[in-house]
Amino acid sequence: MAAPSAGQALRLEEWDHLRIGVREKPLSDEEKARVQVLLKVDADRLIAFYPDSKEGLLYNYDYFFPDDATQTDVYQTVGMEMVELIMNGYSACCLAYGPAGAGKTHTLFGSDQEPGLIQLTTKELLRRIETTPQSLQFSVRLSYWEMSNTEIRDVLSLANTANLPVRKNKNSDGVYIPGLTEVDVTSWAQLDDYVMLGNINRIKLSEQRGARWHGFIKLRITMEDAERPNQLVYTTLTFGHLKGPDRVGQKGAVGDVLRYGSSINQSMTILGAVILHAVEMRRRKLNEAPTQEEVDKIQAKLPSMSESIFTESKLTQVLTGPLSGTVATVMLGCLSTLDYHEATDTLENLQNAQQITTTLNRTAHTTEAGLVWKELQKAEAKLPTSTLAPGHPLTEIEEHVRYLQEKYAALLQHTEPPSLPDKPYKDIEDAPNVAEEDSHNHQKWKQSVVSSKIHGTRNTIYIPTKGAAPVQGCNTYKGQWKAGHKHGFGEQMTALTRYEGDWKDGMRDGKGTLWKRKTVKDEWLRVYKGEWRRDKRHGRGIYWYSNGDVYEGYFEDNMRAAVGKIFLANGDKVEGQWRWDKVEGWATQYLENGDRFEGHWSQGMKEGPGAYYYHSKQQLYKGEWSKDVAKFGTMEDMPKKSTSEKSHFLPRLDLMTPDMVLEKEKEKLAVRRRLEEASAQSREYYNSSKQSGGYAPSPPYPTSQAHVDSLAVTA
Repeated sequence: MAAPSAGQALRLEEWDHLRIGVREKPLSDEEKARVQVLLKVDADRLIAFYPDSKEGLLYNYDYFFPDDATQTDVYQTVGMEMVELIMNGYSACCLAYGPAGAGKTHTLFGSDQEPGLIQLTTKELLRRIETTPQSLQFSVRLSYWEMSNTEIRDVLSLANTANLPVRKNKNSDGVYIPGLTEVDVTSWAQLDDYVMLGNINRIKLSEQRGARWHGFIKLRITMEDAERPNQLVYTTLTFGHLKGPDRVGQKGAVGDVLRYGSSINQSMTILGAVILHAVEMRRRKLNEAPTQEEVDKIQAKLPSMSESIFTESKLTQVLTGPLSGTVATVMLGCLSTLDYHEATDTLENLQNAQQITTTLNRTAHTTEAGLVWKELQKAEAKLPTSTLAPGHPLTEIEEHVRYLQEKYAALLQHTEPPSLPDKPYKDIEDAPNVAEEDSHNHQKWKQSVVSSKIHGTRNTIYIPTKGAAPVQGCNTYKGQWKAGHKHGFGEQMTALTRYEGDWKDGMRDGKGTLWKRKTVKDEWLRVYKGEWRRDKRHGRGIYWYSNGDVYEGYFEDNMRAAVGKIFLANGDKVEGQWRWDKVEGWATQYLENGDRFEGHWSQGMKEGPGAYYYHSKQQLYKGEWSKDVAKFGTMEDMPKKSTSEKSHFLPRLDLMTPDMVLEKEKEKLAVRRRLEEASAQSREYYNSSKQSGGYAPSPPYPTSQAHVDSLAVTA
């Protein structure tokens, strides 16, 4: 297979199986006389045969490096493609495999004169990272460990003597090793120093135990793209230095040397068996598929379906990703032609591994910003279209959407996210403590003083409800107490209401929020947020009505009072003075179409002098109002009106004494108001006398509108 050039487009369709490479170890002139196997390339097959034989064994292969191939040849064929995979968001792995003395160490680590695959590949990777656009941010972390069949040791820290475990990674494919040292790497020189440190520590450990273990170097790369802030791409670049089987029994090894050597041999035997099982399982599952569509579905699921096969040993657990088909893996077999059986055994195992199919996926994880964005999208989809005037208090869902928008922006800018709305404390435990008094008076329904003390502060209390069905949680209180009463900060919930806020002497008092719902199956809807006094809305607050109206202002004994503004569901807004739950005094009404009224109100209706601005017509009415009806006044064009585009200009009236006419109309209206007030008082007196059985004279109040008009004229 031809080596890719730097920056060459990655052809993922070619990564449909685990790739294998074969590297032939160079021999000296003296060794060439003892060659037991010859390797020859015939098209896409590799032939292995005895020197004097005309027939040989055929093997598939992806890469072949003859004995005259250099380290650069291996890097340009394998290493550069691994770099391309990483830069495109895919994980890559190279496993050096073969018998002892076949050139695995030289291939991976090289020498002072000829760098190895690890040095050349990582150097190119870090160079590529340094030259990427500023919109791409990379972080690289390095770990280095060695292992046998049952043990794992950290070689970046000899102080870490623990036998480290292997755990399944719940957030992504593959596994991880908890407790393993992982260091940040910002330059290739720094990385090379860490690799050198690990190599030295491996030599020390090998001398202590008298046996070498498998070695693994792993780079964990995180890529963050400013143009895709909702995702983080995680990739791994792994180099595995697999120790070849050793004839420890023939060498007369005993004690720990025999135990460690046998563990390595056992791990390689299990590895070969696991590869065979993985291939057989794939073949069986694919053969069972009745259609090509089913084949494609099974092919996509094969990596996860085969994960359980790799639990036989720690070595196979570590290789779950590279051998299950989720990682672009090259198994680089190093062999010596001096031993026929070792060479052909290596080629047979590589042939089996090549049958493992792969399904490469970019390992993209949703960032916290991405999670917030998904939640924001769902919340916005549920957000109903608002018809309220601009500046209205937000509903709970609108408030939640605003919070998510601000949090998402803060995460993108790496600033402090906003605090949750309607949450004065993260937990009731964070609320200021309230001094307890004599516990003998606490919770009279508790039978023991001990229980009273336990439940005296910040505990959930289930309050008995007379005549209520025994519904669990139908009336609960969780919060602070004082002298046997809810006092301080707490939350009370019944089947249809929920309150969270301040309490005093068992009543809502201070600041708090009230939620309601129609049935226990409905979601909670916030109806009031503000100040309370003696269990009633009192002070400044916001009330959300079921018809869509929203009031923001002051309350007095549950009624709107003093100053406030109401945003109506039809888009209008009234802002001004209130009394007894109605607009009373001076107020301004803003209509959805842009018109505006400013004037006096009584009992929630326009009553008295006022001005109506017809912005849609650019005209202005000034005059008197009664029960929401304009009675008399003047209509004029607005000063800024310059054309008749929105309405015709009003004609000039040559009225000699307009003030006199208006004054007479005011007198008539004043008389009518006095008569109506007297009429209301007389009607109330007549009704009360009639109900008490006393003398009830005929009502003196006007009996018709005409009567009122006649009395007004007479007056």
